[in-house]
Amino acid sequence: MSHYDWWEKWMDRKHRYAKTEQVFMDEGLFNAKSVGTGLPSIYQQSTFSFQNVEDGRSRFLGVSPSGEKPFARIYTRLGNPTTEYLEKIMFQLECQHIIDNALAADEKEPTIGVMVTSSGMGAISTCIMSLLSSGDEVIVGTVYGCTDSLFRHMDEKYGVKAHFIDTSNLEKVAETLEQHPKIRAIYVETPENPTLKLNDIRGLSKLTEQHEIPLIADNTFCSPYLQQPYRLGADIVIHSMTKYVNGHSTSVAGIMLGPWDFMLNHAFVFYKDLGATPSPFDSWLNAQNVQDLAVRQKHQCTSAEKIARFLDTHPMVSKTIYPFLDSHPQHQLAKRQMRMGGAMISFELKGGYDAAVKLMNYFARHDTPMELAVSLGSVITYIQHPASMTHGGVPEDEKKRMGITEELVRISVGLEGTDVLINALEKGIRLAHA
Repeated sequence: MSHYDWWEKWMDRKHRYAKTEQVFMDEGLFNAKSVGTGLPSIYQQSTFSFQNVEDGRSRFLGVSPSGEKPFARIYTRLGNPTTEYLEKIMFQLECQHIIDNALAADEKEPTIGVMVTSSGMGAISTCIMSLLSSGDEVIVGTVYGCTDSLFRHMDEKYGVKAHFIDTSNLEKVAETLEQHPKIRAIYVETPENPTLKLNDIRGLSKLTEQHEIPLIADNTFCSPYLQQPYRLGADIVIHSMTKYVNGHSTSVAGIMLGPWDFMLNHAFVFYKDLGATPSPFDSWLNAQNVQDLAVRQKHQCTSAEKIARFLDTHPMVSKTIYPFLDSHPQHQLAKRQMRMGGAMISFELKGGYDAAVKLMNYFARHDTPMELAVSLGSVITYIQHPASMTHGGVPEDEKKRMGITEELVRISVGLEGTDVLINALEKGIRLAHA
């Protein structure tokens, strides 16, 4: 029997409505859903007046006669109409097939809940703290440095033990689950940051269902345009919307989607009490920028694949990692669960750390078409050094296990143009070996 009171109901809904043989939403439909019906007003206010006492009472009980989120018109820490609009758009992009399947079955109750947060880490921390309790254990793959740090602090301070393993190895995952019966969830990114190793969402979901625990998939590197984890078997989906959804480095935000009963009765409690809610203006910015998500990301992916092929054959590059390269060990898995190969590239230069530093310092100059910065998903191309930057806080032995070497460089490809970026990389690599 599952540890979670919402599990049985969710399994029924998951297999009827969420998991599908079709991996992606049709691209034309995705574009239409992204654009939506225009932009919402910015409700830049902290509190909302009630029509009468009964209206206020009903909203605090979670009841709304007009169909909007009842908590979105009480106090902005609990929700806001501008944020509600963004939540609906993102919900459709990740879960339109669930909506359609439920409506076809004349289902009256909601299946999935969604909450936009003030950052990606706000979504992750809300999820983990509302899902796990002291004494629980969790499997964690190779993840972003702050996510890694959160799980280590949860272990040290709150008694939630994390097992950091190679989650791309299904046999290792199965073995760990058998050896540790207190494991209550698996948390993965796919592709992983920064090694671009993939996790088999379908394969992992079979294991988590056997053990009646949720599979949490961080979909930040792909966005719903490239990958839709619910179709593949995920139970909870998280994004840092700061990245591809925003796409312009103008806002920090996150999102969490999960089984309705869990989101309402568990996650929302922590969401409102921790205060991980976004400002109305940030939600408006993201509602605006999501409109051209597919157009931006398609161009970025096309450019990234060409740049990856350039790096893969460059005599001064010792290793290039990109999911749609034939040399990527999980190339076929990438083709099965991703629409395109993504806009992230990791590579190692011959000459090691010193050459990598010279290359990145070249792009720190103002006369080059990249920026030395740690974010990703922007129309601006960013280059950075994971071992000392995004994953600087990860223990050295763990970095070695993950494959985060001193010479590893990560690029997030933007929209400056393929030839412009390749020419700049060629010049930068030459200077790095001068």
